[in-house]
Amino acid sequence: MTNSRPPALPQPATFPASADSTFDFIVIGSGFAGSLIATILQTQGRRVAIVDRSSHPRFAIGESSTPAASLILSSLADQYDLSWLKPFAKYGVWKSAYPEITTGRKRGFSYFHHEAGIPFQPKPNHSNELLAAASSSDQLSDTQWLRSDVDDFFFKKACESGVAPFENSEIGTLHRRENGWLVDLIKSPQHPGSAPRTLAADFLIDASGSGQVLGQHLDIEDQADRLDTNSHAIFAHVTGLPEWHDTLEQAAPGSTTDHPFHCDHAAQHHILDEGWMWWLRFDSNVTSVGVVMDDRANESPASKTAEAEFREIISRYPKLKTVFATASFSNASWMPIRTKRLQRLAGQITGINWAMLPHTAGFIDPLHSTGIAQSLSGVERLAEVLLAQKRQPTDNSADHSLLRFRSLGHYGSIVRDELTLIDQLVAGCYDAIAQGSFRKFAAFTMCYFAAATTWERRRLSDKGHPAPEIASSPTVHRPALLCADVAEFRAAVYNLRGQMPDETDESFETLCKETLAPFNHVGLFEPHIPNMYGATALPEDGEHRPANTERPTSK
Repeated sequence: MTNSRPPALPQPATFPASADSTFDFIVIGSGFAGSLIATILQTQGRRVAIVDRSSHPRFAIGESSTPAASLILSSLADQYDLSWLKPFAKYGVWKSAYPEITTGRKRGFSYFHHEAGIPFQPKPNHSNELLAAASSSDQLSDTQWLRSDVDDFFFKKACESGVAPFENSEIGTLHRRENGWLVDLIKSPQHPGSAPRTLAADFLIDASGSGQVLGQHLDIEDQADRLDTNSHAIFAHVTGLPEWHDTLEQAAPGSTTDHPFHCDHAAQHHILDEGWMWWLRFDSNVTSVGVVMDDRANESPASKTAEAEFREIISRYPKLKTVFATASFSNASWMPIRTKRLQRLAGQITGINWAMLPHTAGFIDPLHSTGIAQSLSGVERLAEVLLAQKRQPTDNSADHSLLRFRSLGHYGSIVRDELTLIDQLVAGCYDAIAQGSFRKFAAFTMCYFAAATTWERRRLSDKGHPAPEIASSPTVHRPALLCADVAEFRAAVYNLRGQMPDETDESFETLCKETLAPFNHVGLFEPHIPNMYGATALPEDGEHRPANTERPTSK
């Protein structure tokens, strides 16, 4: 059972807290999201500390950005006068401002359907391919984040702003005190050089991701069993991986002419019988790769190593086996890495004087590249709640505390709604893969693109749908990511997923087109060239052309 508040811990802290160990906020975890919210709070006059069990630079996964992330990054940079942050929103300015921080172009999403035992061959009608643009040029492109570089940079910026760092330290015990917490830090087993001490704070922010530090200390239930997606991954960074564009041209010269962008400058997806594979290419010789398997239909061989399982899957697909023959793991001593079940969902996301950032509250699957955008959206919402001031001179502290508590509850509800919608958007794609239908997969994927492009327009027009009971909340004007706050859209996704098994490929595609019509602003289902979408780019990158005049953009 989920606790509504932390358990009573009457014993005193082991190590007395001193004046220089007292903070308004303690952020647990120094990834980009934790470091960014710490920086925002510190630069707005709060005293902030970051606690992390390790130190930077370090390997991390979750590297593919989206237009939603770009919009939120730009907004945060302007709102909080963080000039260093804004270049991360677009590939061109990033490369100019921070050439030493590794990135890669992400013009959109590309998908290629493989059949086991059959060499991939692009078809003239593109029925085994799908490309959807997210930006209109390389200069305005979204980005791939080499997280070891980006997280390190964000953490250093937090320290420069005055945030107190406590690296190589773990939280031993938490003690509730009046209006806050005492936090006992202990030495990290991997880094014994840190000294034990106690910190005091009014509020805790859990940015530990899969570490779920507060979830463990506060005995919060993991409700992953309520999610429909059930997958695990094997991932690594590799060097020497040939470009898929070149592989296609070798197999069928001229076959990439219709592509609206270079298919490797994308979040590239290879759809397999077992699930799918990602390729995220950086400007260096490094590519992030991972195989994600639907565990509803497959069992991972526990007796095999991660590398053996990875290579066994690749070997079933002749073209993938060929291209990976020239690739090598960038760190063969501990890559590839195999996860347990990817999905998690905290039964409680906020409470009295604490909150989780989205990646700690839950995670579904990397299929739609939602992680960075949702993390940044959570930073934006939570920072506004925590920085909100009393609205009227007559407001007393009790009223202000009640408003914050209600705002925190609203924040937690939005995060949960986003996670449960993403679960449906991903699970439906796995349903199509399990049915062996790439056409159904492509049709259901349009749910994601309809949601993403609709959200972009809502965000750019700053139109949300605030709930009446929280009309005074400082965050109500922010539309939930992927239209998770739009009941009609959520119902459309659930209904389409439910009807998929009983429909033919053609009838399901028609059903998706009709159902998603209210959310289709970019000519989905009606590209000039089948499965090639060049007019789905972010509106700020240029006006969309009518679907019947769409032409491939320059590569």
